[in-house]
Amino acid sequence: MMKQIIKKTNSRTISKLKYLFIVAAIISYISCEDNILPEAGSIPDLTPPEAGFVATQGAGPNDEWKTYTFANLSTGATMYSWSFGDGNTSTTFEPLNTFPGEGTFTVTLIASDNLGVESTYTEVIEVVQPIATVIPDPVLVNADFNKLPKSSGSDCSCSGWINKSLGDQGESSSGNGGSDNVVKFDNNEPDHVYQEFEVTPNADYTITVVSSFKDPLNGTYPSMLEIRVLAGSGYVSNYAPTYYTNTVDFPQDGYGYTTISQVEDPTNNLLTPIMPISNPSDTSYLTNTFTFNAGNNTSVAFFMRGIGGDSSVGNFGYTSGDEEIRVDSVTITAN
Repeated sequence: MMKQIIKKTNSRTISKLKYLFIVAAIISYISCEDNILPEAGSIPDLTPPEAGFVATQGAGPNDEWKTYTFANLSTGATMYSWSFGDGNTSTTFEPLNTFPGEGTFTVTLIASDNLGVESTYTEVIEVVQPIATVIPDPVLVNADFNKLPKSSGSDCSCSGWINKSLGDQGESSSGNGGSDNVVKFDNNEPDHVYQEFEVTPNADYTITVVSSFKDPLNGTYPSMLEIRVLAGSGYVSNYAPTYYTNTVDFPQDGYGYTTISQVEDPTNNLLTPIMPISNPSDTSYLTNTFTFNAGNNTSVAFFMRGIGGDSSVGNFGYTSGDEEIRVDSVTITAN
């Protein structure tokens, strides 16, 4: 009887050991699988980040060439780490960086997502100072209003400056220490000067005018000097400008701008606002400056006249006022 009990006990013991072994094996298997399976609730990273950027050099008259703009082309990322190769770093999405000067710099962008996956893009930037573009000054003929021959009629300080479709020609006069060296806009007359010249598109220019007014008469019509810069797009239809070098070659009528309404059309004016020079109550020759941008024009026209008078007088719809105006020179320079 004792032997049977022992056998039964041994049988149960063996079964129990088998059960424990199987359980241990399962636990071990699960433990190993935990080491290689994703965390509970995780999903595959179907859109891993991919880094990329484009660098654009700045432009301007000073040191803007040292500053680059970085357009971020990365996809699938939420965080960005930049290194510009000059000691500067950034975590901005699209940063600016100002390099110390000319040289070669390795720019690196590390783009990462919320799962910690990273992508790296590197580009070598050659920073070189651009060669400055020299914009030539416009060429004006008889800019000092000397008394010179013209295509027809007597010599005049207005030679090279006549467009009889727009008014009467300015007259020769003396002033500012010389003889026959200024152009005069006589009182109560529609006197003007007009000349076309080449410009560089989108360039900025400064106009310098040296002029003098007679003493104010305190009348009904005080004189003012008006200056306009007219776009080549407003020239008479199918007109191709010619830039003459001698005053005798200039036409006197029927070219460029042919009506005052074209001149006064705001869309044709590059010098805005139009701010006439008023009588300064000083008969000295004074300097006034104006600036304009050439826009998309390769040719423009300079137009100057006396205004302020009785506009019903004459055939042009304007006249100068009660005081005579004299202009000694016009200078136009590229900025």
